[in-house]
Amino acid sequence: MDQEPLISPSPRDAEAVRDFFNGWNLYRRIVENDYLCHDSVRQALSGWLDGLERPFSFLDLGCGDAAFSSGILNGRAIASYTGMDLSPVALDLARGNARQIAAPVSLVHGDFVTEIGTLPASYDVIYLGLSLHHLSRPEKEFFFGELRRRTAPGGTLLVYDPILSPGEVRDVFMGRWVDHAKWTWKALTMEEIDGAVEHVTTADFPEEIGTLNRMAVSAGFRPAEVLFTDRSDFYALMAFRGE
Repeated sequence: MDQEPLISPSPRDAEAVRDFFNGWNLYRRIVENDYLCHDSVRQALSGWLDGLERPFSFLDLGCGDAAFSSGILNGRAIASYTGMDLSPVALDLARGNARQIAAPVSLVHGDFVTEIGTLPASYDVIYLGLSLHHLSRPEKEFFFGELRRRTAPGGTLLVYDPILSPGEVRDVFMGRWVDHAKWTWKALTMEEIDGAVEHVTTADFPEEIGTLNRMAVSAGFRPAEVLFTDRSDFYALMAFRGE
């Protein structure tokens, strides 16, 4: 496997690094307890990838430490892996996790919304996990166009994101999500749950699948094939194929 060296943009502020790891450690515990349905999404995504008949290039936007995607791609005959993330600390962790991928690996520091156009290639599979909902609706509409331009002919955009039920408004979604977290996230302290709640209720802007379909079709994708939805209707894994 050929792996590009990761160049950190500047010396890191110690407080920023500490804050990142404090938040990341909490997120890893949430993932390990499957509170965001990663196990089911992993199974659905693995099954979908099993249907690909040739090696494929894989772009992982908002890759974080790349542990999720690297685990799924381990042992697969892929052509290349590219991960992009805003955090250089996360990318340092991704360097180790991506070693299990038997393909050329490139890790790119940057904001995927504004810098996806700087990537030198198009990709057979683009994966966007738990990130799209951080964008406003106009940003999502713009970003779908950017994603389409980076999707290779015959390629697919995979989006794993929280979703609104049909006709649901954001405040109602947040209310039931907060209730669910407080009643079921037993492995976390109330202080930790309150921190997660503060993040979600201030930074998350989920959409209905129908709204995402309109954006995707306008950008040149087909409507989503829904590969997974959880029993509480909080999350979905969607596959948007290029026209």
